[in-house]
Amino acid sequence: MEVLSDESIKEFLENSSLYSWKTFSQPDKLRFSLWIPEIDEFCEICEQIRPFHDVRSRGGLSGDVQYLQSGTSFLTYTCVSCRKEKHTFLLEQEVTEDIVKIQKYGQLPRKKLERNSKLQKFFKRDAEYYEKALISLNSGYGIAAFAYFRRIVELNISQLLDLVSSDLDPSDKQNPMNLAIEELRKESPMSDKIKIANNALPEYLKPNGLNPLGRIYSILSEGVHSLTDEECLSKAESMQACLSFLITELASRKRNIDNFKKMVGAL
Repeated sequence: MEVLSDESIKEFLENSSLYSWKTFSQPDKLRFSLWIPEIDEFCEICEQIRPFHDVRSRGGLSGDVQYLQSGTSFLTYTCVSCRKEKHTFLLEQEVTEDIVKIQKYGQLPRKKLERNSKLQKFFKRDAEYYEKALISLNSGYGIAAFAYFRRIVELNISQLLDLVSSDLDPSDKQNPMNLAIEELRKESPMSDKIKIANNALPEYLKPNGLNPLGRIYSILSEGVHSLTDEECLSKAESMQACLSFLITELASRKRNIDNFKKMVGAL
């Protein structure tokens, strides 16, 4: 379990969804609050990522100051460049002797939905599901986000396999990757598909040996009934990351190959 620290609080403030909880272990040196001096956020006035500081006077610690307790916290930060834009966070914390659970239940300005243009194009037939998945993800509704992402992947898995196979020579029937992709198209237990998917990608699509297609099938094999909202949120984020990597890398490779053919053909 991650230890509560300035770095972990910073990452939580910058990236966590509204209403989602995250659990940390207590540090050896107990904290007095969730306050940290700086975060990095997008400033609408400066139109770029800028450091934001808490510029309020905090005074000194008095003798009766208590360690962090269960309750709520209010944090506000100002852009160090323009000194105009402020970002405010409302947090709820549950504190025990061993752990600290934090939920972000308010944020101004509200975090914008970050839409991946390549995923939008890929899922254009199921744009409504993709939009609902993003809204659920951004709002911290893990079970809903997981369910929507599973649905759109199940509806588009054949299209994804077409995209993967487009990078292969279709005439090479004995190519292990061609054989693996054909097996994935057949009706078979999901446990078999997870194993087969590990052989269906070229090495350049497996950074550090990690197989995004195998991970997608692994996530598809899991139901929502036994998972917590936090676990579902993590799996939805993982599935989106795997899809984004695969589709972006394949689209980029195809574009580079097409450009190369045009350039050589023009010589």
